[in-house]
Amino acid sequence: MNEVIEMVKSKVKKKGKEKVKKSTGTRKEPESLKKMASVYPKLKTYGLAIITLIIAYYGYLIRMKTAKLKYFIDPDTFYHFEIFREAVKHGIPSYFSRANPPTGIKLGGSLGLYVIPAKVYSLIFSHLGYTELEFFKMWTPLVGAVTIVGVYLLGRKLHSDWAGFWAAAFLAFSYANYSKTYSGNARGEAPFLMFFVFALVAMAYYLDEKAEWKDLSKSWRKILWGALFVILSWLFMMSWQGSEFGIGVLLLFMALYPVLLFVFGKMQELKRFVYDFYPVMLIVLLGALPLTGIPLIGYRSFLVFALEVYLAIAALTAIMLFGEKIGLNYSDKKHRFGTVLAVGVLGFAGAYLYFGPDLWKFLAGAYQSNPLYQTVAELAKPDWAYIKNVFSIHYVRGAGQDGMLYVFSIVGFMILLSRISWKLYRGDVTGYKEVFLAVYYATATYFLWTAVRFSFQASGAVILLAGVLLGEVIVAIERMEENLGTKAMFAVVLILLFIPLPVIAARDMGTLAKAQAANEAVPKSWQDTLLWLKNNSNPLDSATSWWDYGYWIESSLLSNRRASTDGGHAYDRRYVLAKFFSHSGNAGEVDFEAWGLNYLIAWQSDIFKFNAISYLGGAITYGEYRGNPMFMPVGPQYGSTIVYDNKTKIYYVQVSYGGRVYQYIPDTIIDMGTGSVYQNKQPNVPYVLYVYPGNWGVLAYDKIAFSNFVQLAFNYLNPMNITESMKLRSNFVPIKMESGVNTYRFRPFAVYKIDLLVNGTPSNGTWRQVYSPFLAMKLPIGNHTFRIHLSAFGRDVKNATLIFEAYRNGTLVKRETLAENLHIDHLNETPITVSIDVPNATSYRMVLVQKGPVGVLDGPVKVNGKEVNPSFPIAPGKSGDMELTAAFRKDYNVTFALRAMVTYYVTPNGRDIYKKDFYLEPHQDIITYVPIKELSVKAGDNRISAHVSVPSDIFSTYVEKLKQKYGDNVVVYRKRLEPVFITEKEYVVWEGS
Repeated sequence: MNEVIEMVKSKVKKKGKEKVKKSTGTRKEPESLKKMASVYPKLKTYGLAIITLIIAYYGYLIRMKTAKLKYFIDPDTFYHFEIFREAVKHGIPSYFSRANPPTGIKLGGSLGLYVIPAKVYSLIFSHLGYTELEFFKMWTPLVGAVTIVGVYLLGRKLHSDWAGFWAAAFLAFSYANYSKTYSGNARGEAPFLMFFVFALVAMAYYLDEKAEWKDLSKSWRKILWGALFVILSWLFMMSWQGSEFGIGVLLLFMALYPVLLFVFGKMQELKRFVYDFYPVMLIVLLGALPLTGIPLIGYRSFLVFALEVYLAIAALTAIMLFGEKIGLNYSDKKHRFGTVLAVGVLGFAGAYLYFGPDLWKFLAGAYQSNPLYQTVAELAKPDWAYIKNVFSIHYVRGAGQDGMLYVFSIVGFMILLSRISWKLYRGDVTGYKEVFLAVYYATATYFLWTAVRFSFQASGAVILLAGVLLGEVIVAIERMEENLGTKAMFAVVLILLFIPLPVIAARDMGTLAKAQAANEAVPKSWQDTLLWLKNNSNPLDSATSWWDYGYWIESSLLSNRRASTDGGHAYDRRYVLAKFFSHSGNAGEVDFEAWGLNYLIAWQSDIFKFNAISYLGGAITYGEYRGNPMFMPVGPQYGSTIVYDNKTKIYYVQVSYGGRVYQYIPDTIIDMGTGSVYQNKQPNVPYVLYVYPGNWGVLAYDKIAFSNFVQLAFNYLNPMNITESMKLRSNFVPIKMESGVNTYRFRPFAVYKIDLLVNGTPSNGTWRQVYSPFLAMKLPIGNHTFRIHLSAFGRDVKNATLIFEAYRNGTLVKRETLAENLHIDHLNETPITVSIDVPNATSYRMVLVQKGPVGVLDGPVKVNGKEVNPSFPIAPGKSGDMELTAAFRKDYNVTFALRAMVTYYVTPNGRDIYKKDFYLEPHQDIITYVPIKELSVKAGDNRISAHVSVPSDIFSTYVEKLKQKYGDNVVVYRKRLEPVFITEKEYVVWEGS
């Protein structure tokens, strides 16, 4: 920009001299304007830099408002905090025990996300007295503030001081950027953008620096900037698994700019760019490959693909540089463009032949590609309402009003394209800066419109181009043919006109941040529940709820227990858990014991997530998921009224809308106060109405109205099938009810009813119920015949023994075997008839003894000395020496085995997930066990090693049978080969007095 100032000054002086020559009577510029002219350049050089630092600091304060909360706002951040702590302790973390029980997970992805802040903490902030939690809360606001400064430097370097300043001011208070940089949201996007922006700054200085490589004393600056570009590129690649975006932008720039130079005959500029940029870009890619083995960078396959793209670009460049020597015609633009086009088409065809359909995996994001992704809000395609919200200047009650930043960016982009086009028209394409800005913005905008999750990544480019627009306006004034003082005055006036924009944004963003900091994101009911679980359960226990809350369960700040599924792991279990929640009876039974499950938590507020849950669980079709709400609160507070018409004997919900009155007649009405059930004769909507005292209620879609979720979350019975409710409640025993967060202890096998033979014979007599989960009577003392109804949840009773025990004041006084070699089909259970001589005791229980899994993994799994995926440690047909750590509650004699499982879903109406009648049926099947070793284990951690061999057809044979049965309508979602420990296990199936 200094060059521009000097140019303007020289022109002003020259024009002034000319005017003097023409007329000595020309009016001189006022002294005040002359003073402004002398101050103006300093304002740009130093004043804007100082103001940017102040803005960055204020942006940091806004982002730190939420740091006062006890817990994090974003659920994923709970997990990131745990792995950050692991990185502080161990350097590069490799294993996390609390996810995906009973095995835990091998940490993958770009672990630099945790290692970088851990090193910053260990080297600096730990010595300043900050705790790990305090530092972690300030890490992303700090990253956000540094990024603001980086955008200023980048805009200044690529365009002008003013472009950098306005971009920094907008970025500081943009919701799109704030959304991933406030305290309590520590994902990888924020450090990625910070390092990426500074890498681009280093790249620009490197490309601008002219040097003679033979004379190191004159080229040290270029070497320094090149080294910084390489290091910062590695850092942005480490920081986020999605940082392929940054590599893609650089490769696209590397491909496009040389083509423009070549087509327009700028061969010297082409050679210089190739000699400057290609080597450092190759170092970036090659140097990143070893980092994937640690893995500080998590995408080796993409890097290999990027190197192949690099080689293809290099080959094209070689043709452009040396093609004339082999007879190609480069005489004019048309011939040069034809060469590029022909080589490009051949190259793409070759790439498609090489990669096949997998090529598209590298060219597009994986969004909405399966039913699970369809339900993830961050993967939804944005619309203008969303864009307007995240890129607004002004917010009212948290909602964006204008989308002005995005509009500014479009105008800035159009100006940029116009300049590039004008330069191309004149044959001038020597400036790489406009080309890079266009590539960066176009790429970011493409991804922005594919999924809402990319709005933060796009914020850098969008706001940079918004800054370019305002920079263009002010620079245009600076180039006016006026005296420098007059131009400075016009520029200052224009700046004062624009200043309200970031001021308004700062005010509104401060209000938004203050509102976010007003309440904990983890509701008090959840806090109380999870802290209770932490203090009242075994450290090896696991719990599950809907996957959104898995990170809360795992967090050391809350329950510090294992979670069956969470925000980033065990995706296959989401389908199975959704099947359980959205169905009832046999259709909702799944083998939770395979997950090592001990507790299940049902939250009433999940009625608002239940469209996704019902869809993933196979209870409804895609059309119903999109068009039919599963739950609708009704009552005066919701703009509706529950009415009973005495004349017609009909219950209905009345809603006034748009001046009209609508009546919705549900098929069934359940009075939650009295338990009474009423059925309308002519319903007009497929819903069940639950009516609560106070004339309010909930409409539940009939397909899920009596689901396991409704029964457990609302502590309610299914009046249409009491037996199903008895079985469910026997397997899920309520232990804590906390303001809509209901916690149940899971029992794989449980007695749900006991009948006493009153007279006659067992085959032809009268029975009286003496026990159910809702009816508990004392067992009659003496010798009696009982009929025991056992609920086997999700898996069969096999070769089991049923034992009766009596206790007097805690001391065992009788132990009697009631039945041996028991077999009960969990989908077709039959009662057991036994005779029991019941002694006079204070308490009784029944114990089922059969083989079952015990223990959890408590450390990484290694095969032949290499850490492997603990839930799939060895491939079929392979063998090796396995080492692991397993934890147990007590001493056992166990069989160490590998359990082969497959999760799949069947699509009876075809696999097109966008068809209205599409639905799925989730399944989780245990295929077989591969026995490895018999051993004795002790309570606590045990180091175990054994040689393992896996049959080559362990999965293929079973999957082939599935394909034969279901054809193309079966989708195998995940295969597991989990280390497990099997023993004769005692299950307490009943306790009474």
